[in-house]
Amino acid sequence: MYLKFIIIGIFIICVVDVYYFRAFSKFIEKLKPSLQKFFKISYWFYSGVSIVFMFAMAYYFSTKQVPPKFARVYLYGILFIILISKIIGTTFIIFHDFATLLLFIKRKITPNKNHTHSKSRRQFIKKTAIVASAIPFAALIFGMLKTAFDFTIRKQKLVIPNLPKSFVGLKIVQISDLHIGSFISDEPLQKVVQLIKEQKPDLIFVTGDLVNEIAEEALPFMAILKEITAPMGTFSILGNHDYGDYFYQTEELEEKKHNYELMQKIHQKIGWKLLLNENHILTIDNDRLAILGVENWGSELRFQKYGDIDKAKAGCLENDVKLLLSHDPSHWDEKVMPYHSDIAVTFSGHTHGMQFGVEVPGFKWSPSQYFYRCWAGLYKTNEQQLYVNRGLGFIGYPGRVGILPEITVFELG
Repeated sequence: MYLKFIIIGIFIICVVDVYYFRAFSKFIEKLKPSLQKFFKISYWFYSGVSIVFMFAMAYYFSTKQVPPKFARVYLYGILFIILISKIIGTTFIIFHDFATLLLFIKRKITPNKNHTHSKSRRQFIKKTAIVASAIPFAALIFGMLKTAFDFTIRKQKLVIPNLPKSFVGLKIVQISDLHIGSFISDEPLQKVVQLIKEQKPDLIFVTGDLVNEIAEEALPFMAILKEITAPMGTFSILGNHDYGDYFYQTEELEEKKHNYELMQKIHQKIGWKLLLNENHILTIDNDRLAILGVENWGSELRFQKYGDIDKAKAGCLENDVKLLLSHDPSHWDEKVMPYHSDIAVTFSGHTHGMQFGVEVPGFKWSPSQYFYRCWAGLYKTNEQQLYVNRGLGFIGYPGRVGILPEITVFELG
């Protein structure tokens, strides 16, 4: 697995760097020869560092060690930003090469005609590649330094048919995808706690992906996590990252079992009610509200399918208003809507809105929408509703561009 990771990663880096170097060389060709030499050496030195870093990451994971957090989050993040920026710039060079190929074929077919493809135009396209790569580079750096922890309060009214009067006006806060293994300090979490307290919620839902790889990542933050509490309880579920499946090999069953058990103990010690295909009935003056929670279930093959709604509904009454916590929104499309019309609202996370996109009044876009039909915000079909939280943390890219980290405040009506 790790050898495959190294081979694929090195191949991508080398192909992109070789291709991009042509544009880079054109961009610096008017500098003094000594400066050109310096920048070219620096360019390939960086490429070498990227490859060494990949070997180092693979070594840590193969020896079952968590890499140093700063390297795991920010060094990796910077390398990721530079690579993505180069890939975008490289598309212009590919366009240039494709146009050159077409011109070559045309010359072969009609050799007596005059075909123009000026040198200045070719140089312009290559230099444009540098400018094109600078735009995503600047945006991604800004998202890392300025908006990664720009926590946003989103308020959402949920109108639920047949909601018992005792629960009208109930205030629920949902957070999701903390990915706490990416937090260098506890300062952002302290800010989250304060923002949640200011909302004065009756209930809190935490919809999965507390950690990145292993349960131990949460241990240093337990004192702060204990403060995420509400008078009627904090209810949580597991996400695809909470099982240790991205750290331990398929055959390492004992290690996965330890991770699973430790994750349950962590939720218990911080006072969260972890719902593992089960439910909790809230009662006020003989009125009932069923909180259901399932383990992770994702439609993609690479995601776990541990969620069992039928088990989670055991003990519920047929006319109970049911709120479901399910990490992956594809569960709503594939299982909830077709087979469980009695579930009024499903609360999910998982997508992060890919941590990149555009959200302005009347318009919402993210690459996430090409992978998930429901990827951020509220969705309705008939009388059933789904809310997809954009997440609080990050993984992979250590930032947010356009899709800000979210604390959702619901009022039932």
